[in-house]
Amino acid sequence: MAKVHGLESMTPWNHLAAMPPMNNSEAKVYEFAEGIEVIKQAFEQVNPEMAEFVQTMVDNGWIDAAPSENRRLGAYCTKLAATRTPLVFMTWGGSRSDLLTLAHELGHAFHNWVMRDLPLCRTEYPMTLAETASIFAENIVRDFLLEQAQTPEEKLEMLWEELSSAYALTINIPVRFEFEKAFYEARKESELDASQLCDLMSTTWADWYGDSMNGTDPYFWASKLHFSISELSFYNYPYLFGYLFSQGVYAQREQKGEQFYADYVALLRDTGSYLAEDVVVKHMNKDLTEATFWQESMERLSDKVDEFENLFNQLSS
Repeated sequence: MAKVHGLESMTPWNHLAAMPPMNNSEAKVYEFAEGIEVIKQAFEQVNPEMAEFVQTMVDNGWIDAAPSENRRLGAYCTKLAATRTPLVFMTWGGSRSDLLTLAHELGHAFHNWVMRDLPLCRTEYPMTLAETASIFAENIVRDFLLEQAQTPEEKLEMLWEELSSAYALTINIPVRFEFEKAFYEARKESELDASQLCDLMSTTWADWYGDSMNGTDPYFWASKLHFSISELSFYNYPYLFGYLFSQGVYAQREQKGEQFYADYVALLRDTGSYLAEDVVVKHMNKDLTEATFWQESMERLSDKVDEFENLFNQLSS
C-alpha cells in the first residue's frame, strides 16, 4: 500500500486511504438501480434464485437506501420475526464501496430468507457464522466486477478494493479483538483511565501491525463505535472468522459447480441448529480445528496479493 502511495510506510492516519487514481481516471459512480443490476448479475452466476431474491427485496421496498438529511451513516440488515421479512438499511452514495456494502447486507438478508420457514429457535445462528453469507456475497460481486473490468487500471482498482477489505479483516479486526481481551483482563483488577486504554491499544496495534506501519492509533478505542456496544462483547471477532470461512465456502463453489447452490443453502439453513464445527463437517466435509482449512483460505488471499503486485509493477514500469 505504501509503495502505491509513494511512501516508505503507512501511518494510522492514512492506512485506509483510497488508491490514487491511475492515469487521471475518475471513480465510477453507480445509480442505485444500476447497482442492483450489477448485484443481480453477479448473484445469478451462482444461481438465478439469488438474483430473483434481490429483485424481491427491491419490489417489496425492503431496501431503504435513499439519502436524506439527518440520516445516520452505516448499514445493517434486520428481520421481522412475525413476517420473516428481511430489511436492509444503508445510505446510497454511488461508490463501489457502497455497491459492495449493499451486496454484503443483501447476503445477510438472503441468509435470513432461506431460513424463513424454520422455527424461530432454529434461525438464531452464532456470531461465528453470522458473516458467512454477507462476505460470500461480497466475494461474488467483487469477482464479477473483476471479470467485467475493461482496462488493467480498472482491474487494479478492483484488486485494491478487495485487498483493502482483506487487510482490514485480517489485521485490524484482530487488533480490536486483542485490545478488548486485554481490556477485560485488566478491568478485573481495577478501573482504567484514558491513558491506560491508550497504552493497551498502542500495544495491541504494534503487536499486529509490526514494522509495516509507522506509529500506532492510541485513541482507536474511542473512535471505533463497536467497542461501545455494551450488550455484545467481542463484536468484531466474527468478521475475521467469517472472512476466512467464506473463502473456504467460495472455494467449494469452484469445486462443486452446479451442486454448490443446494449445498450452500442447506449450510445456511443449518447455521442455527449446529455448532460451526459441525456445520462444516456436515456440509463441506472439512475440519475447522485443522490449520489446513484456514491456511487454504489465506492462500487464496496470497494469490490476490501476488496478482495485484504483478499488475501494479507492469503499469508502473
